[in-house]
Amino acid sequence: MYGKEGPFTSPCDASGRIVNINREKKVWCSQEENPCRRILINENNEGTPDQIPCYDAAIFEQWVFGGGTYHNGERIGDPIPIRHVEPGNLAFFTSKRYGVAENERVVIGCFEIAEPAKEANPEWGFMVTSVPSSRIRLHDLDNAPRFWHFHRQNGPPKWGSGLFRYLPDHEALDILTAVRDAASREEKLGAEKTR
Repeated sequence: MYGKEGPFTSPCDASGRIVNINREKKVWCSQEENPCRRILINENNEGTPDQIPCYDAAIFEQWVFGGGTYHNGERIGDPIPIRHVEPGNLAFFTSKRYGVAENERVVIGCFEIAEPAKEANPEWGFMVTSVPSSRIRLHDLDNAPRFWHFHRQNGPPKWGSGLFRYLPDHEALDILTAVRDAASREEKLGAEKTR
């Protein structure tokens, strides 16, 4: 998400909308009902959405995440299930800049799951809430842990179209340690700058 003051600081700015909608053709970003797409198409790409337009814009403000809804096929409009999720599980958030290789995907934050929703929100799908004391956000994305240094799969790093990856416990714990270490380094550097 290309925020006005850097990644994940606000909904996408004008250049971010061009990247996500015109170049990468992200599924939700490209839907007619998406507020960002309406701004790009109907308002000459000027302005900002009146509402939170996507999960990415909500993640570090509301600390929730949803499965979304299907946008194609027979199940269009149906909520996408988030399977195998229980209170106490860890959720990691990853991202990569446009034009950067998939193997450079970084972990930008995490939280412990408080409660997965039993019923779906009509717009956002099944929601997952966070334990407030577990929330970690990384700001220095150049030094954030690289997701593919921890997660193994068959073949080369490939994200594909799905929102989720289910990780073995040992991978999740290794990523959590790396995220905590990165957050600690950021905090230490921030304290040194204020001296």
